[in-house]
Amino acid sequence: MKISSTLSLVSLLGSTLLMVAGCMAESVDSASDVDIETDEEVGTAADAITNGWTAETSDGWAPVACDSGNAMSAFHCSGSDCDNIKGYCSSLGTYNTSTYWTSYFSEENTNYRRCNYGDFVTGLACTGSYCDNVSLQCSHLNGKTWGSCYWSGFISEENGGSIYFPPGYYIAGAKCSGDHCDNMAFYYCQAI
Repeated sequence: MKISSTLSLVSLLGSTLLMVAGCMAESVDSASDVDIETDEEVGTAADAITNGWTAETSDGWAPVACDSGNAMSAFHCSGSDCDNIKGYCSSLGTYNTSTYWTSYFSEENTNYRRCNYGDFVTGLACTGSYCDNVSLQCSHLNGKTWGSCYWSGFISEENGGSIYFPPGYYIAGAKCSGDHCDNMAFYYCQAI
């Protein structure tokens, strides 16, 4: 939203005189024609903490997570073998009642993890070369559970690296294939 503001000189009431550094200034009886206009891009406080992309994470970087009451509704990766990952946090209009991390998964062993029934992905972490081992932060969001759930197809940086889920659907699990977990697919569920 754009905010335009005009700053006008404030009138001093009555016939008060202002003494500044030994100089006399008369009071101002009407608004001055000195205007300052500003155009500034701002969002609401809610926008600042709810909807948006996390920072990227990768091997050796800090995990990333959504604010309470948010879950991931999109995923993006970039770099060799889908090395740098991030999620899009969307508000569900509630708050987290519990949060936990899954064990790490990779293509070399059990190649997927799902949150406990009814919980949604709220964070991402990885270790190993090229983000080879992935862990999901899962949260139980007060009053929310799974409706219909589906597995997506695989994505990687070679085919754009982004996947967006339908409105009202959020990530609840993930799996990978290819060297260094290069190809990612997601279990996504309707929040009801």
